[in-house]
Amino acid sequence: MPGAVSDGKNSLMTTIIVVLLLSLMGAGIGFAVGVFLQPGKEVVDNSAPSPEVANAKPDAGVKAEEGTENGDTAEESSGEDDTVDANFKIFAIPPVVTTLAAPEGKWIRLEGSILAKPGGDKPPELLAEQAGEQILAYLRTVRLEQLQGPSGLLALRDDLNETVRSLSNDQVHAVLIHQLLIE
Repeated sequence: MPGAVSDGKNSLMTTIIVVLLLSLMGAGIGFAVGVFLQPGKEVVDNSAPSPEVANAKPDAGVKAEEGTENGDTAEESSGEDDTVDANFKIFAIPPVVTTLAAPEGKWIRLEGSILAKPGGDKPPELLAEQAGEQILAYLRTVRLEQLQGPSGLLALRDDLNETVRSLSNDQVHAVLIHQLLIE
């Protein structure tokens, strides 16, 4: 019987030593990985503009007040041309409120604007009104499952851009979504 008690103590002591060694090994490996993955001691000066930015014309691109709320310039979702001409202006789309195709009783509200070039075939204010109507018609056909997740939002933005561009004969550069609410 005294041997059974000592076997229990040895078993407990062995378990404690194994756990302690594994913890120390884990800490050491974590430290080593942190040191190796840490950026090098070389400091890159990001405050100096790149040669492309330094040689750019001051009127190239969209001014911060013409961009999104954060001052970012609007980007085209298709990736064809990520630069925006300074001639583009932002025009508000009337808020769009409608029901989704499925499930029953789900409402969607979209507020946004269009990035359009004034002086085209149609006045941009009229394009904004027509864009609101086209967006309303499109959102009535959308199912809730189509809007779920980041890929759903990107697909919605691409579809809205395509719909509004075809309406305006490429006078509209992009649809900017300010608010999207689904109840």
